Amino acid sequence: MARLTNRERRKKTNRKALLAALCMMRVLNTVIQLYLLITELIAERHRQRLRQKPHLNPNVYQSQLDALNRLVRQNDKTCHANLRVNRHTFMTLCQLLIENGLEPYRHVTIAEKVAIFLWILAHHMKNRRTILQFWRSGETISRHFNAVLIAVIRLHNVLWYHPQPIPANEPDARWKWFEVHNCYVLSSSNPLIHS
Repeated sequence: MARLTNRERRKKTNRKALLAALCMMRVLNTVIQLYLLITELIAERHRQRLRQKPHLNPNVYQSQLDALNRLVRQNDKTCHANLRVNRHTFMTLCQLLIENGLEPYRHVTIAEKVAIFLWILAHHMKNRRTILQFWRSGETISRHFNAVLIAVIRLHNVLWYHPQPIPANEPDARWKWFEVHNCYVLSSSNPLIHS
């Protein structure tokens, strides 16, 4: 084999350098294309998650109102069976709580708060069962139950019965069998007591 001249050696070296540069550019191009492909896949997956993110169904609000209406506004028998109070007493309690500072919260009305409170007390229910009844999250149920509980505790002056002594000259014959100093009658001035 004949020895190559300097010029041919430079051409061969330049060709190898050019070939190496082209190979490097091709590798860089492939890496960049892979990077762009991966970022596009990640972006598409993110867009799909946003599309699949559960948005509130407008029928949920209607379901919540239907649940409340079914418990409270249908009739006295249903209201008493579910909340252990009649509709008049329920509305009176709501009014007392409003006057005492209980406020509605975003999408939860005072009536729904009080219904949640009475439902849990009446049936000794846990959050899981109450969630299904009122179409609310457990955190919402707990928060509003506690808010109504605090408001009811603040009403102790109105809701607490103060016994009244029976006078000695009581005309009702049924009280004659009791001693005067031991007998008490519940106050009828309370707005929740019905005749």
